[in-house]
Amino acid sequence: MTGTLSERRPPGRLAAGLPTSFSALPLWARAALVFVALRVVTWLLMAQAADHAGYYPGVQGPAEGHVDLALNWDAVWYQRIFDHGYPDQLPVGDDGRVQQNEWAFYPVYPYAVRLMAALLGSDFATVAPALALLAGLGAAVVMARLLVETLPAAPARPRRTEALALAAVGVWAACPVTPVLQMAYTESFSVLLLVTFLLLLVRERWWAAGACAVVLGLTRPIALPLVVVVLVALWMRWQAREERPLPTGERVAMTAALGLTGLSGLLWTAIAAVGAGRRDAYPATMTAWRGEDRIAFLEPWKRTITYAWETHDKVFVLPALGIAVPLVLSLLLLVPRIGGGLDLRLRVWSAAYSVYLLAVVDGHTSIFRYLVALFPLAVLLVGAHRPEPRAWQLRTTVWVVVGIVGQVGWIWWLVVFSPLPGGYGDYPP
Repeated sequence: MTGTLSERRPPGRLAAGLPTSFSALPLWARAALVFVALRVVTWLLMAQAADHAGYYPGVQGPAEGHVDLALNWDAVWYQRIFDHGYPDQLPVGDDGRVQQNEWAFYPVYPYAVRLMAALLGSDFATVAPALALLAGLGAAVVMARLLVETLPAAPARPRRTEALALAAVGVWAACPVTPVLQMAYTESFSVLLLVTFLLLLVRERWWAAGACAVVLGLTRPIALPLVVVVLVALWMRWQAREERPLPTGERVAMTAALGLTGLSGLLWTAIAAVGAGRRDAYPATMTAWRGEDRIAFLEPWKRTITYAWETHDKVFVLPALGIAVPLVLSLLLLVPRIGGGLDLRLRVWSAAYSVYLLAVVDGHTSIFRYLVALFPLAVLLVGAHRPEPRAWQLRTTVWVVVGIVGQVGWIWWLVVFSPLPGGYGDYPP
């Protein structure tokens, strides 16, 4: 018998064939471990904050003496949908204005929690955060695959591409608002569906992408800017028609993807109109949160920026920066010399979504949570869109640490309920 035992075993593996190093694991397992490790850090921060949080019925729960920050704020509304579904009539106050109600919240997440709870014989408080966490885990795994397939290729060093993709996933999973990925919120589901949709577009699986868009349109109101991404994807495929001819079947599928994506952005508005028996059910419900009679494009941000300039109050300054900085970075991604190494569809998604937020979303503290869908910015921060990024390990470490520190601020400022002077309300996460 020739050779030693170590010579006869594949490097980095045990006799039983189990990986002995992180780099030997498959990509999906490494992405999952990165995500789980960062969620453990977040769980410790949330647990520490919960120990010092007071109990406020209707906001923070589930019960006095058992404050669970994963079940507060919007989670209360999702539990109402879980328990009772949606009202068949909009609640109206004495002044004739529509009041806040369940139609503002999309159905995929609460009904998925209801189904899983029924299958497990469990309750909302147990299943809702767990399901959000699992969806976030799935989002990290799919995101890693999406980035590997779209980052600049290095044929001689495929592991480098995977390492850069994982670095970007780590920076995204550590960012200040990612505690929401383990709260009873719908962001985990929306990011999972978003990255799945983009991966299907990259692979030119048009029918599947359209179907995914429809489900996304019932998860969070982020489907409309995807129409721009689909148009870019169709244009890219059309440009390649000489090398890869376009059969009639694929042309039909491409048209279907565009149509289904456009439909997905309007689907919940139509369902709410039928369910509540009122054509303006969804927009009327949304104005109940804004305290206005109509949704005015850009106007909320004009006020926020004006107040930020005049008062220097963080309640206005930070949201103003929260939309301005990502918007600028996203637009810079469109500049070939800056973001040219990143797939055009991902760059267009970031720009279209940022402009969409500026146009239709209020300039309040929830804007930070909405930014969790801008994962391509993590690629920019790491430098993973460059064929040979400099100091990417150091940059990754710095941004992960910055993100965790930011989580502390986001949790204590917005997730923990602290009544404003006068004892009423607080700024929402």
